[in-house]
Amino acid sequence: MQNVSIHKRHLPEAVKSAARTALGRSIAADEEISVVAVPPQHLRSREPGRVARNLEAFLNRRAAKVKDVPEEEIDAVVDEAVDHVRHSNT
Repeated sequence: MQNVSIHKRHLPEAVKSAARTALGRSIAADEEISVVAVPPQHLRSREPGRVARNLEAFLNRRAAKVKDVPEEEIDAVVDEAVDHVRHSNT
């Protein structure tokens, strides 16, 4: 499983457009776009708003934990973890 965060400047225009549409706003040049795949949830039709709020709160808690960590250090740890997973599953 791979989770990737990509700076806007590295994305094709079609992806940037889709992100703008999904978010309902433009994306600043220094912002990153993250896409996370999660297992399907069994939702009643009235729950998506609550689920979105819970997911946003979860992601905000994760972001708060690394707010003082330099981006290069985070990238290095993610690269190391991905490398470990790729080599341990072969």
